[in-house]
Amino acid sequence: MASSDLACGTDARRQRLFNNPRWNGVDFLEVSDAKRSLCVHFFGPIPEGISAANVRIEGGRRIRDIHVLRVEIDRADDPDLDDCLRIELDKVGDFSIYRLCFIERDPEAQEGAPRYRPFHGLDPRYACLDFRFRLDCAADLDCKPQHDCPAPVAAAPEIDYLAKDYASLRQMMLDRMSLTIPDWKERHVPDLGVTLVEVLAYTADYLSYYQDAVATEAYLDTARERISVRRHVRLVDYRMHEGCNARAWVALQSDSDLAPLPLKDIYFITGFPDLDVFAGRVVPHEAMQKFVANTYEVFEPVARAGRTELKVKAAHSEIALYTWGDTECCVPKGATRASLVDGTAIRTDGLGGRVLDLHAGDVLVFEEVRGGTTGALADADPDHRHAVLLTKVTPVVDELLNQPVLEIEWAAADALPFSLCISVRLTAEFNCARVTGMSVVRGNVVLVDHGRRAPADPLGPVTGRTEPGDCACDGSVVNASSVADPFRPRLKQHDLTFKAALTETSAVAMLRQDPRDALPDLTLTEQTGGARWQPRYDLLASDGGARHFVVEMDDERRAHLRFGDGDLGLQPGTGTVFDTSYRTGGGSSGNIGRDVIAAMVLRTGTVDGASLTVRNPLAAAGGTEPEPVAEAKLFAPGAFRKQRMRAITAGDYADLAQRNAQIQRAAADLCWTGSWYEARVALDPLGTETAPAALLAAVEGELYPFRRMGHDLAVVQARYVPISLTLHVCVLPHFARGEVRARLLDVLGSRRLKSGEMGLFHPDRLSFGGGLHLSRIVAAAAGVEGVENVKVLRFQRLDVPDDPLAPTPELDRAIADGVLALGPTEIAQLDNDPDFAENGTLTLQLGGGR
Repeated sequence: MASSDLACGTDARRQRLFNNPRWNGVDFLEVSDAKRSLCVHFFGPIPEGISAANVRIEGGRRIRDIHVLRVEIDRADDPDLDDCLRIELDKVGDFSIYRLCFIERDPEAQEGAPRYRPFHGLDPRYACLDFRFRLDCAADLDCKPQHDCPAPVAAAPEIDYLAKDYASLRQMMLDRMSLTIPDWKERHVPDLGVTLVEVLAYTADYLSYYQDAVATEAYLDTARERISVRRHVRLVDYRMHEGCNARAWVALQSDSDLAPLPLKDIYFITGFPDLDVFAGRVVPHEAMQKFVANTYEVFEPVARAGRTELKVKAAHSEIALYTWGDTECCVPKGATRASLVDGTAIRTDGLGGRVLDLHAGDVLVFEEVRGGTTGALADADPDHRHAVLLTKVTPVVDELLNQPVLEIEWAAADALPFSLCISVRLTAEFNCARVTGMSVVRGNVVLVDHGRRAPADPLGPVTGRTEPGDCACDGSVVNASSVADPFRPRLKQHDLTFKAALTETSAVAMLRQDPRDALPDLTLTEQTGGARWQPRYDLLASDGGARHFVVEMDDERRAHLRFGDGDLGLQPGTGTVFDTSYRTGGGSSGNIGRDVIAAMVLRTGTVDGASLTVRNPLAAAGGTEPEPVAEAKLFAPGAFRKQRMRAITAGDYADLAQRNAQIQRAAADLCWTGSWYEARVALDPLGTETAPAALLAAVEGELYPFRRMGHDLAVVQARYVPISLTLHVCVLPHFARGEVRARLLDVLGSRRLKSGEMGLFHPDRLSFGGGLHLSRIVAAAAGVEGVENVKVLRFQRLDVPDDPLAPTPELDRAIADGVLALGPTEIAQLDNDPDFAENGTLTLQLGGGR
């Protein structure tokens, strides 16, 4: 049938043509396998008189103008089959649609009208037929053209895409219903239609919020959730911290020795009004249940290496400082050693002897207990308290006074920050009385940190699904595998405690915490098997078998736990249940003042027969609030500029070396060895001029991971340059030249003075730099009482071979410029030690005075 603009659902005309012998038409055609001939079937007998001139083929996209070579009737061998008209063509068509028409010339055609008409005897609608040489549809589909009458396209309704909340979405749906169902006009709430609209509006409101939230949290600038910001800034190596708890020193005083107490069975609390009902300041844990928890703060002991018990000795409650029989003594500022009275002299009857049991690693607190002016207990300076970590304990005996003594030493980092009086002589106002015991040493000291133990909070079980296994050999059993779902639990208690790892190098270091290194005080233990899981800041460095997890705190201080996926961190198995052990609390609320901790609480056991006093002689420190989201978003984009991950320049090596707490300053230089560069790093250690070999090795080990490829690394001691300095000092009248000389030697010396101040050439006041400035020397000398003026006669390196008083080009240049130039890895040295003259000399020429 010829294509037409008319599309009908039935073929009634086709049936009529079959039943009417007067009319004929093209029924269908078959394309030969070679595509060069067509076999055309008609409704009735093949019309007579059809020739190649009566056949026309139109259409085609790529191949057009197909001509008929000849036409012949192909008789069927089977009488039940119809004959066909075979048409031979000159070429094969393409995949497009062609039209085969049987036509003849119309002798009655008017000018301007078509000259051809359908072949006589053929129905005009069935004189042509559309066909294809090749099929462009699947072989199992019907390739008959579809002539459906499509439904009219309705205009799309106008949708308000600004509708984002419940009210606007509800109104938009009601407006839409007014168009689609105009007869429905009910708007009362009980109506079912209104109810459905409101339910859909509620759901759409939630989905709209979810869509906006995802888009908002996808970028650092727009993110509002704390967890989202934490993950964003981690991508640029910025660690957003969750704060840190505070630490404090607690000293216990007892009138008798106590049995060792496990640290896990005790904790300490701050004072509150109802605490006075407990005598001795030891409270059973059960008694604390009736008090409101937010009326006091809780501190738990920190377990140190090899120290899991608290040992309280009565002799350690208050230890006297030993003065070796002298009076008006003090422990100077910057001291790192002292002598303690260790019991009483051994009498002839065998009584007396040592009572102290101190060891390296113990912590002591120096405390002033009497005022230096009045000698009264109430006038003691509370700021004169200091904790030290013992590094060496040596028992000795003062043979002269037959007194056992304990010599103690501590690290330079714990050096006494003030002078501590032991004995004084009061002024005439107080009868010139001599007072001893001005300061004492407290033992029985334990380190505690802030945080309240939370009740048991089991997590789990981990859910999962069962998946069938792979097919194996015939007859074998196919094992089903259990696949765990992602496990994202949340702790019931808010405000999880975060704390940093303990550094036991000094008492000062034990209190110092970096909140960015703090991890949650949370431990997970599997109920089956007892395997323990440890917290990490992230899982980027965790392998597939590591039992690690991450804690993420939201804006309401709720802790969300995230476990691994099997590649980065182990994934918990199906059915796993975790027992939790964690604490809550932290931040600046733990930075309590001195003498605020007032009681010890026993979870188990009792303390009988002893009067115990609990106090914190020093204020707690280190409590830090969580980092605000606004600060993290502000600092994170540029933080990478301050984080050195590789050493490229000489300055990078020096800056990385200075991260070591024992290094005052460092300098570096890149030296060409003839084949490659060597990074030579010179160290200026803190408090000394000689860097121990262990320190050099430690710094080299710390620098090696940052070393640039192709650089050799050498860590050496700084090169000290001895200085020769000669000053002419004019002393004012009525001042003794000897006293002025002594004060000048102290001010320009290399030792620490009794006042705690350092001499101008003390190792810690000199380091790498652009040179030694003469103005500092003249100013220090001129500031000595009794000095009228100062003139520099010699100011140069000691290794310059010259007459000390003869002018040299270097001498003139250093004095004229006011600075003695030094190399980048050189440090000036002037010890003025006659036994080591090669370490620098100071010559003073004094005139005037008396």
